Order: sequence, then C-alpha cells, then structure tokens
Amino acid sequence: MIGRTQPVPVSAARTAVPIVLRLIAAIGGGYAVAAGLAALLAVVLPAITPMVRSEAVVLSSMLAFPIYLALLIWAFAERRLFRLWLVFGSAGVISWSFALGLARLAIGG
Repeated sequence: MIGRTQPVPVSAARTAVPIVLRLIAAIGGGYAVAAGLAALLAVVLPAITPMVRSEAVVLSSMLAFPIYLALLIWAFAERRLFRLWLVFGSAGVISWSFALGLARLAIGG
C-alpha cells in the first residue's frame, strides 16, 4: 500500500469546486473591483475638489484597502456564487471603464 493514493470521493470534489471558485472570485475579482474604484476615485477627486492629483492618488489607494477587505468578507457571506461573480464582474468592468474614460477626457484624448 505504499505509494498508492486513495481516490478522492465525489462528494469532496463537489464541495471543493465551489470553494475554489469563490476564492478566485474573492481574491481576483475583489482586487479588480477595489483597484478599479481606486483608479476612478483618483481621477474624480482632483476634478471635483481642489485636491492635488498626487494626494488624490494616495487617498484613493488608502481607501482601496478597506474596500477590498469588505469585498473579501462579502464574497464569503454571499450565498449565491453566480451573484458574486455577476457583481464582481459588472462592478469591475464599470469602474474600470469609467476610470479609463474619465482619464482620457482629463488628458484631452
């Protein structure tokens, strides 16, 4: 019996796949959303406040950490995996689209 491995039970594989998908969504999707919101905030803050651009970038970067933490916690509190992927995907695309669009408008391109 040395060198032989036991087959993984089907029930263990069925519970592992949703956990791995939730981890990928939490880590990757949460990071994408938090970074997109930080980029959007870094572009918007100098436009609507008298804040210097470098300070806006630092502030938005610091605010991205609690946003990322909240998204990580919510990823494991949410019951439906589909809703998790849908929210992370749409929030990431929307925040990055607005951030890149506003950045292009700000530089005149």
